[in-house]
Amino acid sequence: MTQHSTALPYKGNPILTPGPQGSWDAGALGTMSVLTVGDEYHMYYEAWGERSDAEWDEAEYYSLQIGHATSSDGLVWNKDPINPVLSKGDPSDFDFHGTWDPFVLHEDGIFKMWYGGGATDHCDWAFAISEDGRLFEKRGRISNLGNVEDLHVVRDIDTGVYHAYYWDRQFEPDALRHVSSPDETSFAFEHAERVRIQGESYPGQYKFSHVVQDEGRWYMLYSDFVRPHCAEGRMRLANSTNGSDWVKQSDNVLPGHDGELLPLGKDLWHIYYGPQGYFDRKECTINVATYSGRLADL
Repeated sequence: MTQHSTALPYKGNPILTPGPQGSWDAGALGTMSVLTVGDEYHMYYEAWGERSDAEWDEAEYYSLQIGHATSSDGLVWNKDPINPVLSKGDPSDFDFHGTWDPFVLHEDGIFKMWYGGGATDHCDWAFAISEDGRLFEKRGRISNLGNVEDLHVVRDIDTGVYHAYYWDRQFEPDALRHVSSPDETSFAFEHAERVRIQGESYPGQYKFSHVVQDEGRWYMLYSDFVRPHCAEGRMRLANSTNGSDWVKQSDNVLPGHDGELLPLGKDLWHIYYGPQGYFDRKECTINVATYSGRLADL
């Protein structure tokens, strides 16, 4: 049996917590996207203004908006005083019932954000840009799917093609999808392919996908979704030679969900994640672990 290296949770966890009662992010924190620009770390995250102990309350999801925090080391974070940096829209906008699931890349001096807007069967993916990472200009909806969540975008190092991985609830429990585009917004979602991971048992809900490229391979950090609130959920790792055909590598990276891999240097990574049992749950925080080693050995 292959002996895998381990990721070590930071002793100072959690690194980001909900705000005080009555604030825009008082309820809970969720899906995060972390990147470095120069010497500064940027985190974008979804947050609830209100969250009760109920497993599902649609009205509470309407309070979701996207925030921003910065750090000099990826461990100690400061929330942006202008938060939320991507607010939900006006009553006539598709994202009136919340903005959530941000994913951000910094390319050609521009912060590019893909995000979800709306709720239930009226939610979709959209795109926004910013020059400073704080003031974002919405560029509109890029899908007409409804019932989507958990988007991650990666740009192929070799071809420049953008690849999106996301969850499409109309196909549950086998709902993980993959689609590509020559640019940031022209994804042919009607031709999205189903993502199957060799070595996993189906039907099963394997979601929260985050994909990176390293040493000529593609790696997907994902979790098994267990109701309620991912009570027993664990982050897993799969690898691929082409971004489409996946093989499970590990089913025990860390307990938790919504994991995101951030490269820090040669064979050094941060893994940002939500704690086990707190998916969409009141007072959910954001945590981090450090992994020293090759992804092939995680």
